[in-house]
Amino acid sequence: MKTMRKLFSSQTGFTLVELAIGLVIIGLLIGAILGGAQMIKNAKIKRQISDMRGLYGAVYTYFDRFLQLPGDSDADGYFDTDSTVWYDIEAQELAYEAKRSPFGAKYYFGADTAGTPAAHRNGNFIRVSIPPDVALNVDKQLDDGIDSTGFVVSSSTYTGTAKINVYYFID
Repeated sequence: MKTMRKLFSSQTGFTLVELAIGLVIIGLLIGAILGGAQMIKNAKIKRQISDMRGLYGAVYTYFDRFLQLPGDSDADGYFDTDSTVWYDIEAQELAYEAKRSPFGAKYYFGADTAGTPAAHRNGNFIRVSIPPDVALNVDKQLDDGIDSTGFVVSSSTYTGTAKINVYYFID
């Protein structure tokens, strides 16, 4: 009988309570990590919107100072080229071309005078390439949430995973 007790008492391992506590802790850690990732993405979306509003503001600050759009050397009301817009804005220290989107893309200035690249709209724009779900959030917060109408339009629908071009029109 003594040998049986020794056999059972010398076994080591985890009890069900210890295993349950371990699983709860692992679950809490996974939940915190996933929640943190979503918080980071939301912060990037907010910065994306802030960047676009800032560039929009830089264009109109330049206009207020000089009574013409930056990069519009022929005074036709349209940006001439991306580089001339950046040159004028940087010269006034309103924004810098080196700034990138939180999703890694460069910001571009352009003019749509013939219904292209975004056939839904005509005018000057800021363009950036971002994921579709982010583009939808940007459109909802800056405009109407529809990819083909308003101040914010895109090169395609807000579906899929490949980055799409978003155009923020400056009126």
